[in-house]
Amino acid sequence: MDRYPTEYQYDTGCPTTVADAPVTRNIAGAMRRLLSVSMIIMTFLGHVGRAASPVPLSMDRMIPIPHPMTTLVRAEDVQQELGLSTVQVNEVKRAVENVELPLWRLRDVPVQERNNAAGLLVQQLQQNLERIISRQQLERLNQLARQAEGISVILEPEMVLKLGLSAEQIEHIRMALNISYNKLVALQRDAEDFSESRKAASIRIVHDETEKSIIAVLNGFQQRALRKLMGEPFDLSNVRIVACKAPEFDVDTWINPPESDKPERAGKVTVIHFYAFGCDNCIRTLPYYNEWREHFPPGAFQVIGIHRPETEQEREIDRVKAKAVEAGMKYPIAIDNDSLMWDAWANRIWPSIYLIDKKGYVRYWWYGELNWQGAESEKYLRGKIQELIQEKSVVESTDSAG
Repeated sequence: MDRYPTEYQYDTGCPTTVADAPVTRNIAGAMRRLLSVSMIIMTFLGHVGRAASPVPLSMDRMIPIPHPMTTLVRAEDVQQELGLSTVQVNEVKRAVENVELPLWRLRDVPVQERNNAAGLLVQQLQQNLERIISRQQLERLNQLARQAEGISVILEPEMVLKLGLSAEQIEHIRMALNISYNKLVALQRDAEDFSESRKAASIRIVHDETEKSIIAVLNGFQQRALRKLMGEPFDLSNVRIVACKAPEFDVDTWINPPESDKPERAGKVTVIHFYAFGCDNCIRTLPYYNEWREHFPPGAFQVIGIHRPETEQEREIDRVKAKAVEAGMKYPIAIDNDSLMWDAWANRIWPSIYLIDKKGYVRYWWYGELNWQGAESEKYLRGKIQELIQEKSVVESTDSAG
């Protein structure tokens, strides 16, 4: 039986991905309840980097997750732009770690609930940053965060007030974003033009058209005020999107158990996937994990499965073991009958796939069956695994500072 319920059958992608063509465009159906990236992803992802992750596509303003603030302050280029000292870098890192995992767990909740909870966490981070960095540094960071989000940031309440937007202007801006949304949906559904470069170029065109149409709505004073709020342009192309430290394992029972109580992730790129042995979508995806293990060197890459049952028979460990042998799953599999890992990751769907970098940070995630209806999602993720194996440590500057 297929396990992702109807309301999850949408193109999850942004990547927080609509912008990298990573639009998790494989899952069938078209943007339903769980929503995944709003226009923010088009802009944030378009400028900051590439990642595959879920965030709601919606006309409504939504706090982006991962939040640009938490991603930006990890980047060495941004730290240098802000002029942060070694002491400041370490204190900022701790402030970010206090909020990034709770923020990430909100990625798939309904928009209003997400905004309410995420708003408090972002406010907490801002207040902590005010104690760590100067007013000028914080203002520049806010400018970079606005640049990362792009033109959709104009509907943020603070921006609406500072620009003095009228109700008519707000309506025009929403209409422009809605037009862009529909174009992005069409791009996501276009199975014929699947070239990553062409998809990215098309998304960039939509972004530029949207920006021009929104700026045209503003008067001269508002345009100048917007330029000041956005600040001097800064090249964010080298900023890698980092969601959070991956949750720790809380597992009592393993199949093919790791050498220690908890799998060692340091120095390896790790794929973590949630599945249930009776889930058809999961079953059709399992062979790809075996192929990845054969393709990538074991010293640099590993796969860890988390079996979280839905039915009573899937709670029987002997059956899980038998099905794992049948599927050729020779890697560690955590038995999650009590949903401890499911909840820790705020996971909501079978199958789900998470890519963790060599420092243990969540970088990409994907919901649903790989290569659904001919989509090349497996190829996309395989490429991301290769990138993570080859890249220099994404948070090396903050981890080694001081």
